Amino acid sequence: MYKIRYANVGDAKALGEIHSSSWKAAYKSIIPDKILDNITAEKREKYFKKALSEELEEDAIIFEDNKPAGFICIGKCRDKDKDGSYGEICGLYLLPEYWDRGLGTKLINWGLAELEKRNYKKITLWVLEENLSARGFYEKVGFKFDGTVNKINIGKKLNEVRYVRN
Repeated sequence: MYKIRYANVGDAKALGEIHSSSWKAAYKSIIPDKILDNITAEKREKYFKKALSEELEEDAIIFEDNKPAGFICIGKCRDKDKDGSYGEICGLYLLPEYWDRGLGTKLINWGLAELEKRNYKKITLWVLEENLSARGFYEKVGFKFDGTVNKINIGKKLNEVRYVRN
C-alpha cells in the first residue's frame, strides 16, 4: 500500500535521508567519493527545512506501508530557452531498498498528472549522462533526450542531458 502527498517542513528529515542515501547509491561510480561522503542526511535535512519553509521548491513524498520511500520535486521549467508551457521534474529520488519495485513509476506518473493539471504541455528533466539506469527509466515512461547538454562539475566534469516528454 502506498500514498503520495505534498511534503511539508516536518518531512525534512525523511527527505534528507532519502536524498543522501539515493545519491550515494545512484552516483557511486559517477561522482567522486569525496563529494558523496560530504552529502549527509543532516545537511540535506537543513536544506529541505529551508526550501520547504520558504517555498523554494515543491516536493511530494511517497510512502509505502506508512514509511517514507522517496520523493519528487516538480514545478515550472527553469530553463531559459523554454516558455511557460513547460513544466519540470526537478528531481526524483527513492531509497535504494525501494528501487525496482514500481514506486518510481507511481511517483513520476503522479508528478506528471500534477503538472498536467497545471496545464503544462511538455515536461523537462535533467539527468547525468552517465546515469544509464535513470535514463532508461525516463525513456520507459516516455521521455526523450532532446540533444541539449549542460556541462557541470561535481568533483569532476560531467554532462547533464535534458529529456522532454510531450
